[in-house]
Amino acid sequence: MTIREAVAGIALDEAQRLAGEYFAPSEKFPGTRAYTGAHFDTFAQDENLTNTLTAPDLLAVQCLSVTVPPRAALGILGDSSQEISRLLSDIGPELSIEKIKNEKEFEKLLGDDSPAQELWNILRRNDRRDRRWGIGPTTASKIMARKRPHLIPIEDSVVNQVTGIGGKNSWRQWWEALREDEFLAERASSVRSHVGQTQLSTLRTLDIVLWKWGVENGRN
Repeated sequence: MTIREAVAGIALDEAQRLAGEYFAPSEKFPGTRAYTGAHFDTFAQDENLTNTLTAPDLLAVQCLSVTVPPRAALGILGDSSQEISRLLSDIGPELSIEKIKNEKEFEKLLGDDSPAQELWNILRRNDRRDRRWGIGPTTASKIMARKRPHLIPIEDSVVNQVTGIGGKNSWRQWWEALREDEFLAERASSVRSHVGQTQLSTLRTLDIVLWKWGVENGRN
């Protein structure tokens, strides 16, 4: 199974239904949506500063059913904040994984020596001298996707099962899938237009559809 095959295996009307249910109003909690993840991209949007990770960003991540441990939050908003802001300034908000043209550009933007990988390493505390603070790949990806939704895919066990990504490099897997042709981008455009969420990135739109389909089909 590939990402493209997984998306193609979900009919357009089914994908639109899944996304529609995701963004439907909550019957139990007025003023919110059926799934808290539907608020991830828009929560405290005025405080989603381009090159600064803020407390509202960390709260937004919790809409996707993960928790940023207090020790990690203190570090991200404290001692590591300047380094994080420096790296975010090197990762332009206009950058999109769909627009990466070739291997050289991929390495520059998402390769081992890229600012994105440096940011990932800080969030994960991958330096052997650093003590881990409880942020795993899923939470790190959600923090980065909050700041750069068009560039960074979300790591999710359900989506990884549905797409067959497994333990592979998801940044590369998504890039290679998106550059095959226009199918994934066009499918995402149709879905987000249908549910009136035109601000969603291609990555986020497809993540919602694949996750919702996976949950309904016992992949969680």
